[in-house]
Amino acid sequence: MIGSAPLTGTELSGQLEVLQTASGRAIVRAVGPEAPLTQDRMAAEAAFVAILPDEVPSLALEWSVDEVLPGAGRWVVLGYHNEPIRPPHDPWDDGDLAAAVELAIQIGTSEAPADLPDALDVLDVGAWATIAAMRPVGLSAFTPWLSDKIDHLADIASYAGEAMSGKNLVHGALSRESILITDHGWDATSAHAVDWFMPSHGASFLDVVLLLPYLRVDGAPPPEVVLDRHPLPDVDPEALTCAVTVVAGALVLESMRPPERGVPHGRAVQREVAHAALYWLRTRLGS
Repeated sequence: MIGSAPLTGTELSGQLEVLQTASGRAIVRAVGPEAPLTQDRMAAEAAFVAILPDEVPSLALEWSVDEVLPGAGRWVVLGYHNEPIRPPHDPWDDGDLAAAVELAIQIGTSEAPADLPDALDVLDVGAWATIAAMRPVGLSAFTPWLSDKIDHLADIASYAGEAMSGKNLVHGALSRESILITDHGWDATSAHAVDWFMPSHGASFLDVVLLLPYLRVDGAPPPEVVLDRHPLPDVDPEALTCAVTVVAGALVLESMRPPERGVPHGRAVQREVAHAALYWLRTRLGS
């Protein structure tokens, strides 16, 4: 290897890097035994990418390694197709933001492979009901607005089966770190997705709902402003509100759980995104 440059990555996904070798350029991600959860996610990505429809805008995975090396423990390595890609600009500019939202919309136009789980089983659609039963002390730190709204939110989320079901592909983990940009000239850009460790099937708009709070934390405009610029096709407003309610509840509940092994900062990130989702939810409910 001659040199390397990081593209993107998190504690959970591992660092995606461009390696310049004597034989050419390669895009790889490698994680050792210090991050077992990340290893499992990368192994899951290798399995899921192999069954994705051809039209899905993902960064093509060309090879993978999942082996226990003598004296070095388990290593998982993914090798992607060499493409002219870069991370999104930080902060988001209009072109990259449009490409990211279009990516989420485009993923939802594909029919999910038959073997994928239901998004309703992947997302915690009962989070508000759980919170209503627990009444955790830390809840008040989010916003006083929640104090008398939890039962109402649990009621809205109870319609998730009707609002969020579908046969469309759902990536389930889109954020800045899982999006890569290709420049086409004349300010035209497109996006590819990586981190396919938890795809599912559900409503066509779910990835947009999951993504927009993350974009907001990264400095993008509020979700409703983004949706005004990039409207979702044929989406029932009540179904959208239900999905925002479910996602906000799941983020709030997850952010209050103990840290996952090897991911000390994960809950802090979830907490920020939960705040963004709650603000979006208050906007949609008009309160």
